[in-house]
Formats: sequence, structure tokens, C-alpha cells
Amino acid sequence: MIRSVLCSLRDFSRLPLLLQAAWLSFGLGLFFVLLYLWVFNLVDYGLDGASVESLTGKVLYVDRGGVLVEDADSGEYTRLKVVRGISYLNADHDRLLGHRVSFTHLRDALLTCNLDGQQLCSAQCASATECLDSRRERESPSGMLGFAFGSSLVCFGLHRVRQRKSAPRAGIF
Repeated sequence: MIRSVLCSLRDFSRLPLLLQAAWLSFGLGLFFVLLYLWVFNLVDYGLDGASVESLTGKVLYVDRGGVLVEDADSGEYTRLKVVRGISYLNADHDRLLGHRVSFTHLRDALLTCNLDGQQLCSAQCASATECLDSRRERESPSGMLGFAFGSSLVCFGLHRVRQRKSAPRAGIF
């Protein structure tokens, strides 16, 4: 689809196929650069300015995405999410369910959880800034960016090699 749109542009369809592929991958690389800049500068994942808070309560529900906790003091329900790049749940779900557990969290992102002094959730960052940086690194399209620009360079190089091989040789021999 993208190729057909670009072929409708003047002179793009006349380019050799390798050069078309090179320009397409270069364009994709530019798109990923913009996406990369957007992720690193605009997206805050709700962590900007957050402070680490504590919560102790009874765990009512546990799944891979997080836990539902009934606050021991107020009786309010709080959903804490296990977010990749921020925390890791070390225990199986049955171990937490129904027990009184101490949590630390950044807004709704779970950091640590302790049951009777044993740490069952481990934080991969200690502050909102660290967690924000970790989350941005995980979400950034840096691999795709490198692949797009790398494939662009490979296509340009292959085209150049083919062009040299097919060029008529002028000279004495």
C-alpha cells in the first residue's frame, strides 16, 4: 500500500527496486524517530511527579496484571498494577490472596509487597523519575528504528554494488 502511494509520486516508480526499498525503509526510520521522540518527551505514563506511597491491606484478588487490595485502615479498595519495567511479582497468586500484605506504590503502579517480612514483589526502580525512564526505555521503538535505518543502508549498498557490476567498463583492457 505504501509502495503504491509512493509509486504514484513522480519518478519514484522509475527507480530500481532496491532504491525503492531503501527509500521506504528510510521513511519508516524517520517515522520511528518521531515516535521515539514522542515517547521520550511527551508520554509520562501517569508517573510524572508521583511519590512513593505505602499501603497495608488484605489482598482480595490477584492476577498477572496486578492486585486488588482492601485498605486495612479505611476499608477502601485499591487496584495496584504490576507494570513491566517497574515491578516484578515473585510469588504465586495463592500466596498473596486473602493475606494482609504491605505494599509500596507510585500512584497505581505496584513497586514492592511484603508478607510477614518476606518480599514477594520487587521494584525495578526506586523513584518516579527512575520508573519513568525505565518505562520509556521499554516502550521506545529503538529496535525498529535501528532495523529501518540499517535495512535502508543495506539496500543503498546493494544497489551501489549492482550498479558498479552492470556499468560498462571503459578502458584499454
